[in-house]
Amino acid sequence: MMKMHTLILVAAFAAGASAQDVPRAKWIENGLIDAGGTHEPTIFVIRRGGERLDAREQNDLAESEGTLRRLKEQGIEVFHTHLYKGFGMAAEMPGMEQTKRTAEIAHRLGLKVDTYIQWNTMMYETFFAEEPCARDWIQRDAGGLPILLTYGYQQSYRYRPCFANQEYLDYLKKIVRYAVEEVRTDFIHFDNFDLNPEPDSCHDQACTRGFRAYLKQKYTPAQREERFGFANVDYVNPPQWNEPNPPSRMQIIFDPAIQEWIDYRCQLMSDALRQMASFAKSLNPEVVIEINPHGITGGNRAWEAAIDHSRLLKYTQAFWTEESIDPGFSADGRLLSHIRSYKLARTYKNVLMTYISENPIAMAEGLAFNQTIGFAGSDPLRPQMLRYVDFYRKNRELFTGTQDVANVAVLRSYPSITYNQRNVQLATVLVEQALIQGRIPFDLIFDEHLENLSRYKALVLPETECLSEAQLASIRKFVATGGGLVATGQAGRYDQWRRLRVLPGLQGLIDAQPPARDYEEEVATVEVGGAPVRKEYEKGRVVYIPAVRFDGRLPEFGKYFPVDPRFWKLPKNAQDITDGVRWAARDYIPVDVSGPAYLIANAVEQAERRRMTVHLVNYNAGATPALDPVEVRYSVPAGQSVRGIRVISPDADGLQAIGMKTDGSRISFRVPVKTYSLAVIEW
Repeated sequence: MMKMHTLILVAAFAAGASAQDVPRAKWIENGLIDAGGTHEPTIFVIRRGGERLDAREQNDLAESEGTLRRLKEQGIEVFHTHLYKGFGMAAEMPGMEQTKRTAEIAHRLGLKVDTYIQWNTMMYETFFAEEPCARDWIQRDAGGLPILLTYGYQQSYRYRPCFANQEYLDYLKKIVRYAVEEVRTDFIHFDNFDLNPEPDSCHDQACTRGFRAYLKQKYTPAQREERFGFANVDYVNPPQWNEPNPPSRMQIIFDPAIQEWIDYRCQLMSDALRQMASFAKSLNPEVVIEINPHGITGGNRAWEAAIDHSRLLKYTQAFWTEESIDPGFSADGRLLSHIRSYKLARTYKNVLMTYISENPIAMAEGLAFNQTIGFAGSDPLRPQMLRYVDFYRKNRELFTGTQDVANVAVLRSYPSITYNQRNVQLATVLVEQALIQGRIPFDLIFDEHLENLSRYKALVLPETECLSEAQLASIRKFVATGGGLVATGQAGRYDQWRRLRVLPGLQGLIDAQPPARDYEEEVATVEVGGAPVRKEYEKGRVVYIPAVRFDGRLPEFGKYFPVDPRFWKLPKNAQDITDGVRWAARDYIPVDVSGPAYLIANAVEQAERRRMTVHLVNYNAGATPALDPVEVRYSVPAGQSVRGIRVISPDADGLQAIGMKTDGSRISFRVPVKTYSLAVIEW
């Protein structure tokens, strides 16, 4: 049986990361307004303990027709409810049948249904009774003990399943089939989508053999010899740790086996998701797949949780982030936001789902950067959310089918961030912060996107250490043909395995970089100085900035450091960064907005409707009742003329026509902003 698992795993890896065979649901392209309901079935509420005496009645109320009717009347379009928590189908069938009845009511009322399916829990007390062979399906650590889901300190009954075990995935498909065929769900939410951090990773036979099979599939014998010094990987095991050598002591990951183990775990999760999404779509291509890997938290998601967003989000159309940041502007001048996670979602045409408190700034941020509501909450909905739902529904045409307007790309390099997280991730976060607060529109791109940079004027490499030969060639071609490059620190000094290059990878584009070491166990915090260097290179431009300067201590390895407000701040040389990007892009920024540091802008376009919308959010709305009208400057597309500009806002009734000034191909106008305003430009 174990040999069959290995063969299946090899076939999955050989299939690659293409998502072309996984169709995308059409209905969600019109936006998402989702609310519940509860995702906790009664069986779990009781087993967890500490429940109210009327827990059953409360769960029944959350699924009642009265609740669904009220949410429908309030503008909700998708109802979120429980389906499967991990006890096994036999144990959960009464609750699953209740969900089926609830879904029938929802569909009769014109609501779509969002069903919760636990991805990563096996409640062994009931599951083993139903499936005795499931003892072989669970993750086990290096000592052979079951690996537990990390929840609440009192949930040792929740074992994690092994995703290298095809029998578990086949069982999960039974749940998916029930959801699609019996419940007729429109939307599947896979919860707890991650793996435990080291040293709590799976070392069972399926994963051990799967890891070896992965290495054989990924590399030829000659490549394995280059990678490890030997070609035979039949005895390579997952990394193991002990008390004198805990994983938390590492600062930089340069061991090739550890690097490959991280990649294996990320690929394992991606392939399992692909398999489940393909199966669900084979039953109904209009089912939306959603997971909760969290967004860009600042943590090393590949290392700590086996999450590589660039692999996963090809198979989803929505995902959750649960970072505990309430958007706003702190008293000491720090901008807190989910903007990076929203940009990640937009890169992969996903909707971001996030918990939103009674905070209109968070709701405004969601509409401005998500271009839809996403998750509106649970019944009863909050008054502020109802106001934003109503505003969105009345003005939906402005949010549907939009494309972000950005001609600057910031690369989030998988090997650079994964192997040297605290330096590269921090530099990336800080560069992004400079562009966000400098109101320079930008996209987040990932390694795969370096193959085609034609839509961008400038590419930013924030401390992007690890670049392959093919990536370096793409960057050189981009600059040589007229693109702009902004690189910082050690960009390009290492290859994709983090081996130090004899000659810097960007030599010629960059004339001098600080020295680097090929073997680093500990990393000193050194303040690197030096002014930015600008140069012309063939038809393009290059800006080199020696360091992204940060005036705090570096974060600890593997921690979710940006949740700590110390890291949500502008770098000391933010102006050098934004000036450099503007120069590299030849000062062509499509939309330019003036205003205080807490005014943030996002621009989207609907080309077929000949319309551009500039979204303006005041992140200091709690302390600043209203801003003086802010100036917006817009570069009109060649051969077009602006027909009119209007402003709408959930803070004010009606539309307001805006006058404009013309200066060649650019126009300017002023917009009043309280919390959130939209300037709609039509040409």
